[in-house]
Amino acid sequence: MDIGKQLLECLKYKNASNKIEELDEKGLLEQIIPSIKDMKEVGKCRYHIVNSFQHSLYTLGHFESILATDNFVPSHLREGVWEYLNSKDESGFPVLQVLKLGVFLHDVGKPAAKTVDETGRAHFRGHDVTGGQIVLELGKELGLSDVTTQKLFRYVRYHMSLLIAYKTGNVGKEILWKQFDELGDDIIGIMLLGYCDLVATRKLLNPLEDNGVIKTYMEFILTNYFYRYKTDKEDRKSTRLNSSH
Repeated sequence: MDIGKQLLECLKYKNASNKIEELDEKGLLEQIIPSIKDMKEVGKCRYHIVNSFQHSLYTLGHFESILATDNFVPSHLREGVWEYLNSKDESGFPVLQVLKLGVFLHDVGKPAAKTVDETGRAHFRGHDVTGGQIVLELGKELGLSDVTTQKLFRYVRYHMSLLIAYKTGNVGKEILWKQFDELGDDIIGIMLLGYCDLVATRKLLNPLEDNGVIKTYMEFILTNYFYRYKTDKEDRKSTRLNSSH
């Protein structure tokens, strides 16, 4: 089995983070994703106490742990979230497996985006954009369909959406509806990724910190998506159909 297929095989397991780590320990992972080598060298900064590769494994591990937690997703969102996670994309590839790959690769753009300021502090501005371009190429190398590759791109490119909402407090209808229009159901995966990214970071900095506020932002955005945006969309569609008769 070639290395790319071995990586995709890892995603089928409930402990994909462990399986990917085993692949790395065999020296195989860097052969299919050369950026992994550089991820092990960068990432430590005032927000991160581990390198980007370790952080990515922690983030995926945390994602898998919340999937195994019955009550993590509140009851009013549970059906919609799990319907999305258990679905397949238009090419037949399981969404959950693409999302796991996106969670693991969310910071793959950090090495290329790294800059150092005059005080010696590292910055990774634009790593989401850079990472998006990297996974577009990687998708081809892994033999993923264009549909699956685009989904992987969206996860990586927009993984900071929850952090931006949390930092700015800007969760008004205009900005959310614009994101929903652009991302559709993939906003579900992006919010889950963003939550796990933030928590994996903050847990190492302060293991006792309550991450309830971050979770509240995620739930607020998803509640708006399922209960306001989708209803609005159906109403607009119905109005157009009625006006065309």
